[in-house]
Amino acid sequence: MIATARLAWRQLWRDRRLPVALTLLLALALVAIALDQVRATEAERDRIAADTLDRETFRTQGARNPHSVAHFSRFAFRPRLETMTLDQGVSDHAGTAVWMEAHRQNPPNARAAEDHLDLGRSSELGLAWIWQVVAPLLLVGLGFDAIARERERRTLPLVLVGGLSLPSFVAGKALSLLAVFAVALLGSVAMSSLVGGGYPVDDRVARTAIWIGGYLGYLVVWTAITLAASVRARTSRGALVTLLGIWALTVLAAPRIVATLADDQVPIPSSTELSAAIERDLKEGFDGHGPADQRTKDFEARILAEYKVDAVAKLPVSFAGLKLEEGERVGNLVFDKHHAWLAERYAKQRSWRRGSSLFGPLAALQHLSTAAAGTDVEQQLEFARQAEHQRRDIVARLNTDMIAHGTGKDFDYLADPILWTRIPAFQYSAPSLDRAGMRIDLALLAVWVVIASLLLGWTVRRAAKELVP
Repeated sequence: MIATARLAWRQLWRDRRLPVALTLLLALALVAIALDQVRATEAERDRIAADTLDRETFRTQGARNPHSVAHFSRFAFRPRLETMTLDQGVSDHAGTAVWMEAHRQNPPNARAAEDHLDLGRSSELGLAWIWQVVAPLLLVGLGFDAIARERERRTLPLVLVGGLSLPSFVAGKALSLLAVFAVALLGSVAMSSLVGGGYPVDDRVARTAIWIGGYLGYLVVWTAITLAASVRARTSRGALVTLLGIWALTVLAAPRIVATLADDQVPIPSSTELSAAIERDLKEGFDGHGPADQRTKDFEARILAEYKVDAVAKLPVSFAGLKLEEGERVGNLVFDKHHAWLAERYAKQRSWRRGSSLFGPLAALQHLSTAAAGTDVEQQLEFARQAEHQRRDIVARLNTDMIAHGTGKDFDYLADPILWTRIPAFQYSAPSLDRAGMRIDLALLAVWVVIASLLLGWTVRRAAKELVP
């Protein structure tokens, strides 16, 4: 088998296909990494500058009413994680900055895709795209005639006459193809230089290992399919046409068709529609809560009874502060309801997209790739959840100060500027690697490895019987 692999390498090298394929893969990877590093450097520079300015402006704003400060508030910035070089996922189209103001759960903004005009379409080039789309095509170009050419030349029986079995011959061809692409894959990851902060070192190594393992499995599937077609086809041209059709169906057509079906079956509301639904619930009430006017009257009565006074003016605390905090409590219930529903919609869409795994392993690989790189929808939602937790903490601290010290002054009360220095800055915590969705996609990818291997084995055994005199 090793000897067959060496012979295959020499043949591919002599007809120039191997050096061309390797050069193309590594050149594309180098360009993708260079473009990514340019964007990453600019994005991190802008993030650090914006975060520094935001912190300084907030801390030095002087004496102000806490509620005015709650509206002025702070920004939460998502730092770039080093593994994002592996797969950009949704990161270019998802926001990296959240304005954490009172009464609003704002969506993340500052999308990198909005700044890509200077780079044009080349800004979409990435390592994941290269290995998901280009690598299978190049693998087909190297392996489509691995067996079919021997059959065309009537040299296959001569190759096997020396005692080498067809399974061993095909295994050697498979080893030669896999070794070439595995080396190129590891080389492209090594060029990406995964350095920087974000994940702990052990987590970063594990994520990178899972990412590499997923793509190696994907290459195994394509190697098996390519050689199975080459074994079965009567001519090299027939094998090439068959494989190009499989590549177009599984890599280009099926994912787009299933994504369109997912959008049709599980539509995601626009930001305007979501905001309108939230405003409606805040005004009209939901889940047994009454309209806003009625809630205000009930709350006032409850507070007066709690403090045993008969007028708001006699309260020993700021009623405006209490009302603001109550508004935040009710608003948080509304936000949690709608954003939980939105997260559920995203999960259902992800399940629909996994349906394209019936046609090939690409959907499972894409989900696994973005999850390992930290650029999938779930980790974007986690950033939004952490920003919302910080927003609620900031607003609660400001309301608490107004309640305690704004008695009789309410919105005329000016807090000591030392309060702003006690508001903690946002610190993003990268989510844990252990996620159920990743295990599902690993299992789907493993199923495809088994299916492709069984297909190749069955094809080889059938062909071996045909070669027996």
